Amino acid sequence: MNDINVALLCVAAVAIIVVLSEVVGRYFGISGRITRLAVHISSGVIVALAPLLFQNRWWPAAAALLLLVSLYLAVHFHWLPSIHAARPSSYGTVWFAVSVLLLYLLAWDEPVLITVPLLAMAFADAAGVIVGEARRYTIPLPQGFTGKSWDGSIAVFAITGLTVSLGWEAFGLAGTGQALLVGLACAPVVAIVEAFSRRGTDNLTVPLAAAFTLMLLRDSAVQPQAMLLAEAVALVLVATAVRWKALRPDGAAGAFLIATWLLGGGGWPWTVPIMVFFIISSVLSQVSDRKRRGETRVIAKGSMRDMAQVGANGGVALAIFAAAALGFPPDLAWPAFLGAVATATSDTWATEIGMALRRHARLITTGRTVPAGTSGGVTLVGFAGSAAGALVIGLVALMLTPAGIEAVGISALAAAVGGIAGSLIDSFLGATLQIQFRCNGCGALTEKKRHCEGAGVEPIRGWRVLNNDVVNVVSCTAGAAVALLVSVIV
Repeated sequence: MNDINVALLCVAAVAIIVVLSEVVGRYFGISGRITRLAVHISSGVIVALAPLLFQNRWWPAAAALLLLVSLYLAVHFHWLPSIHAARPSSYGTVWFAVSVLLLYLLAWDEPVLITVPLLAMAFADAAGVIVGEARRYTIPLPQGFTGKSWDGSIAVFAITGLTVSLGWEAFGLAGTGQALLVGLACAPVVAIVEAFSRRGTDNLTVPLAAAFTLMLLRDSAVQPQAMLLAEAVALVLVATAVRWKALRPDGAAGAFLIATWLLGGGGWPWTVPIMVFFIISSVLSQVSDRKRRGETRVIAKGSMRDMAQVGANGGVALAIFAAAALGFPPDLAWPAFLGAVATATSDTWATEIGMALRRHARLITTGRTVPAGTSGGVTLVGFAGSAAGALVIGLVALMLTPAGIEAVGISALAAAVGGIAGSLIDSFLGATLQIQFRCNGCGALTEKKRHCEGAGVEPIRGWRVLNNDVVNVVSCTAGAAVALLVSVIV
């Protein structure tokens, strides 16, 4: 049977499943939660088996795209109430179609990276929903994991480990013992990603996170024992950070994932720069908080980093590492990675040192005096801290370099230049496009959506979408680009 016929059969099978669930839900009074889970599991199994049924990726990718558009229209126009009534505002089915399309396009040559993650998503997510909602008294997860429970996360952990182990062995990649270790290494990643993903986005994040973890484990140089050891080290680090009040619970989850992937997949050279940034920056943040205790901070968040802050400061570097793992030339990925880390370090050191030692700063665009910590405000001592942070990451690069990287000195230079440039770009965006509010109570400028007790705020400039976390992502990307450019030119 050719690919066209197989594609038509798969689309027809999914359509029949959806229609049957709609009919059963509407005429037999079956709850939307049950019909949604039935569609989720059955369609998940079908799309997971596609690499074993098709000869090339294009027809299944086209079918996935058709499914994506159809599901989006169904959610938007409320065409399938029996399925979407359980979560009327969730685009979870659409996100699942997106993840399927991406895996088909990016990992078709490695069927295990498609089939196993999608099966894990189909079974583990369903198990988490069933267990999390079945118990009358569930134990909720901490702040930052809204709507999730320990019960559901444990179910996701267990089913993921079992599904991955069976799939890994079924593909002939390892014996039973080694396959169990692979499942055990992948399970905490999936459970954590599912726990902090909201409003159906876990249908996108879970398959991609599982596929990336398995891709690292598929590399003969990365053993599941090394990944498990990386997870143990990451757990100790984030537990210590939470105890020191440097991370919120959701921030600890994000830091655990970054540390696990970098250390387990790349080793210490890719991990130490991030660790240096986080440890020293957290100390500086807490010192700055104590130094200005009793004063109202202008910036939106304090020294305890949440998921958004962790992702904004480390997400670009992680994405560059992922690109290197996917085949992007290491000689280019390494300086770009360092540039992103150096930018986060440079910007944080400039802010915290400037706030600790100065009461006022000047806008980088106009020179107008503003309270220290105001987005776009710079001081001489803050710039010195910015340069010091970038240079520290450069020095780390001199001492630790991944195997195969020859231009060590050039990478260190690129990191320092990229970090300083990224920090200056951050300040410029903060002074021009970043959202700023004025407190209706005291009239102070602030990045916070709530400033004085009981008083609201009103926007005075900038784009609402461009908050401090988004600006950090943009500046880290710019710092990585500058570092890459420097390394290529030099």
